[in-house]
Amino acid sequence: MTVTRKRSQGQRLLRLIRLLESGAFSSAQLAERLHCTQQEIQRDIRLLTSEHWNVQQTKGRPKQYFLAPEPPREMAPVRAVIQHALLRLLHHHAPTPSRLYHRAAVELSHSLPERLREVTALEEPKGDTPRILETLATAWCWGQAVEFSYLKPGEALPKRSVGDVVFMEINRTNLDWYVLIQRRGEDRVKTFHLSRFLDVQRRENDPSPLIPFNALSELDGAWGIIGGSEHCTVELRFTPQALPYVSSRRWPGQIAAAPDGEYYLLTLRAPLNHQKLPVEAMAWIRGWGPRVEVCSPAWLREHWLQEARETVEKYST
Repeated sequence: MTVTRKRSQGQRLLRLIRLLESGAFSSAQLAERLHCTQQEIQRDIRLLTSEHWNVQQTKGRPKQYFLAPEPPREMAPVRAVIQHALLRLLHHHAPTPSRLYHRAAVELSHSLPERLREVTALEEPKGDTPRILETLATAWCWGQAVEFSYLKPGEALPKRSVGDVVFMEINRTNLDWYVLIQRRGEDRVKTFHLSRFLDVQRRENDPSPLIPFNALSELDGAWGIIGGSEHCTVELRFTPQALPYVSSRRWPGQIAAAPDGEYYLLTLRAPLNHQKLPVEAMAWIRGWGPRVEVCSPAWLREHWLQEARETVEKYST
């Protein structure tokens, strides 16, 4: 075979591969598109198969040929279990009414071993689905500003704003989606609950500036999605009944922990909200009921005691 013929066949093989990747074709259709004979097509297909290309053919007549996706390589068990846990979190525990969200989860599930895939039932959302998540995600990935309407709890009318998406996160406490945005004209990044966006549009010709944001320093010590530079140091004292449960792990924002006789002392660094309260850490503290005491700071101890008094007063009558 001459160099020219080899080059011609090589170019034809490349074009054949692209065609077979795009759909299913009969040998006659392929020959017509590639300007060659059907015999040459059959020879090329045999060559691709011998080189381990996954060329498949349909049943019936005329046969059509296509390139099937390569079967996924077997995933290491620990990697498969981690991916399964992520899918459970994303699809089942933090459901979002979005078809694109659902399809992304389905694509991730295809690489799971069959045993895990069988117990990862992914149901597509019903009816029309909003595109708010997709719009915000696209703006963040492509570095575009967004214009949005957002309704805060307790307010009658939504606020219209323009801002730049800095981060998106699932809250570890309530497993809802949150978006961190810096509004134009403001110097602070603020947190927005995905479900409270009424509408969002990308400003395609309005690029987002580079906004410094370090997720490790801003959010890793957070109990939920509240981060930032304002914190308070909270000292807690747990009863012996709580000790086996509270001492078995490290908590967000933990600074120090030590036994105190039968009791257990825990010191936390808790982020403050706009009302200067560590609301997310307080929700966790309340969950321990009478098995925990807020020791300091004094103002937080008084706030905690006042809530307890109000609860007793409300339900003791």
